[in-house]
Amino acid sequence: MRDPEPPDRRLLIAGRGEIARRLLRSARARGYRVAVVSTAADRGSPVRLEADRMFEVPSFLDAEAVVAKARGWGATALHPAYGFLSENAGFSEAVERAGIAFVGPTAAAMRLLGDKEAARRLALEVGAPLLPGLSSEALRGGSDPAAAVEAAGIGFPCVVKASAGGGGIGIRVVRKASALAGAVEAASRQAAAAFGDGTVFVERWLDEPRHVEIQVFGDGRGSGIHLGERECSVQRRRQKLIEWAPAFGMTPSLRRRMGEAALRLVAASRYRGAGTVEFLLDGDGAFWFLEVNTRLQVEHPVTEAVAGVDMVDAQLALAEGTWPESLPRPASSPEAFVPQAPQGAAIEARVVAESPGRDFAPSPGMVRRFAAPKGVGIRVDSGIGSGTPVPPGFDSLLLKLIAAGSDLDEAADRLEGALADLVVHGVETNRALLAAVLRHPDFREGRTHSAWVEERLADLTASTLPDALRDLLRRDRVAEALAETAAGRTESTGARRFRDLGRGAGASERFPLVRPGRRPGEVLLSHPVLVEAGLPDPLPVAVTRLPPDPARGETEGSVAASVGAETIRLPLAGGSDREAGPGAGGDVLAPLAGRLLRIRDEAGAEVSSGEVVAVMESMKMHWEIRAPAPGRLGAPQAAPGDTLPAGALLLRVTP
Repeated sequence: MRDPEPPDRRLLIAGRGEIARRLLRSARARGYRVAVVSTAADRGSPVRLEADRMFEVPSFLDAEAVVAKARGWGATALHPAYGFLSENAGFSEAVERAGIAFVGPTAAAMRLLGDKEAARRLALEVGAPLLPGLSSEALRGGSDPAAAVEAAGIGFPCVVKASAGGGGIGIRVVRKASALAGAVEAASRQAAAAFGDGTVFVERWLDEPRHVEIQVFGDGRGSGIHLGERECSVQRRRQKLIEWAPAFGMTPSLRRRMGEAALRLVAASRYRGAGTVEFLLDGDGAFWFLEVNTRLQVEHPVTEAVAGVDMVDAQLALAEGTWPESLPRPASSPEAFVPQAPQGAAIEARVVAESPGRDFAPSPGMVRRFAAPKGVGIRVDSGIGSGTPVPPGFDSLLLKLIAAGSDLDEAADRLEGALADLVVHGVETNRALLAAVLRHPDFREGRTHSAWVEERLADLTASTLPDALRDLLRRDRVAEALAETAAGRTESTGARRFRDLGRGAGASERFPLVRPGRRPGEVLLSHPVLVEAGLPDPLPVAVTRLPPDPARGETEGSVAASVGAETIRLPLAGGSDREAGPGAGGDVLAPLAGRLLRIRDEAGAEVSSGEVVAVMESMKMHWEIRAPAPGRLGAPQAAPGDTLPAGALLLRVTP
C-alpha cells in the first residue's frame, strides 16, 4: 500500500530581512513550500531568491495586497514576521476570513493586549503589579494635565506613551510639569503618523529600571506555558541593543512570580501562540507590568538557545491545530505551571546600519562585503549578503549574532569574538559599540539598566585602536597596498617595496609589510610599531575597496579596513577623509540616502551656523541637516518627498 501523499502546506511570509530568512528555514524543515512578499525598493534582498515564490506588493504594510497574494497562491498559512502587520488585528481577521491560518494570536487577543492602555486595564483586573498611570480619557477630559498627573499619584518624572504600536515610537519622558502639555501633543502627533492612532496616556517613569520579559505560549483556550525570561536592559533611545538569558540575579522565586503574572494575562485573554510579556524590575526584586508584544520578538533566538526549542516550528504546529511536541503541556492555571531552569546562557546582539561616530545617523547603501563569523555556540540570523542593497526606507537591522555558552561570561566571550570576526563593509554598523558593551565590567557584573548606555555613551563609542596603528594605516599609499593585496590575494607592490628596502629603521618609518591573509579579503599587516603598541604582528585586517562617496568628498574611493570589531575608512589617493555633512563653500549636501521631509525655501533669508535648514528621513529615523556657516539661503535644489542619494545638493548658503 502506498504511503499517503504529504499535505500541500504553503506558507506566505509577510516580512523582510533577517526574520524572513529565519522563518523560511524552519518552515522548509517542516515541509512547507514558502513564498515571500517584497517591494520594488527591496529587490536586492537575498530571501527573494531563496523562497519558492516571490510576490511584489506596493508596501509591506499593504494588508489588502498581501492577503490577495496569499489567497491567489493558495497559501494555507501566513506568518506576519514582526513588522507592523504582525500586531494588526484587522489584518489577522482578513487573513482568517480568506481561509488562511494566521500564525499568531487571534484578533480579539491582539485588541486586548496589543493596545498598551487596554493591556494595563487587563493587568489591573488579573492582579499584575502596575505603575501609577493616567488614562487617555482622563488626559483628554482635564484642562490641566500636570495637575491630573499629580492627583493620580504619578508625579514627575513621568512618561507619555502611545497606546498603539511599539519600537519606542510615540514616547516622551517629562521631568517638569510645564513640559507635559507639549510632550502630550508631540507624542500624539508622532503616534498618529506612525500607527494611524494618536491616543496617548501617562505613566510614572523609572530612571534606571531593568527590562525583563517573559516568553509565553498559549493554546488559545486559556491555558499556556512560559519559557522563562530574557533581559533587555542594554538599550539606546528605548531601542534594544543586546538581550540575554537568564537575567542577571534571577532567582527561581522571582522567575516563578513574574511567570505567573504573565500567564494570568495569557489566561484572561485566551492568548494563542507566541508572545512576550514585558516588565520593569528594580534592584530590590520589585517588578511592574510594562506591555505585551503579541508576536514573535526579535530576540526570540535567546530563548530558543536556553530552552532548546524552535519557536517558529512551535508556531507552525499550533497553526496546524496541534500543541507543539517540543513544549511542555499547557497548564490550565498559572500557579500550576512549573517553569524549567534555563539550559546554560545565551546573548544576542543586534547589528544595525548606523554610524555611532555621527550621532548614530542611519547608514543605508550597499553591502560590498559580508562575512559571517563561525564558531562553537555561534548563530547568525542575517538578512544580507555581499552585494545586498540596504534601502533607506526600512528598519536598520542587518543581522543578529547569538552566542550560547555554559554561563553568561562564556556566552559574552564567544559573542565578543564573533563581533570581531564579522565583516560588514559598505555601510557603517554599530558592532564596535556592541563589543564595547560586552567587555565592560558593568555588563559582566550585572550592573546595567535601561539608561546605562546613554550614561556611558562617550566611553562606549571611543575607539580602542592605538593611535600608532591609525597613523600607520593612514600613511601614503598604504590604503592602495591594502586594496591591491586584498583583491589580488598576492603580494602587493607595497609589500615588494618593503621587502626590497629591507627591515632597517628607515624602511620601518616608511612602509608596512602587507601580505595576503588566511581568508578572502584579509591581509596580514607587519610593522615594528604594532609590537610597540601591544598588537599582534602580523595583524589580520579585513579589507574591502569601496567606490567614491560624494557625501565624504571622495573622488577615488576608499578602503574599509577592519581590525577586530572596529572599521576605519581610508581614502585612496586623491580622495578626502572628512566626515559626511555639509559641503565646502557653503554647499549643503544630503549626508545620507533618504527621503527629504522638509527644506527651507525662503531664498535670501539669513541663517546662522548650525541652524536646521532641512530634515531627511532614513531607516525610520529623522536626520536634521544644518547650515555649515552663517549666510543667506539659496533656492532649494530638492523638494519635500524627493528620494535622494547621499551627497545630493540640497541648497547653498552664501556668506
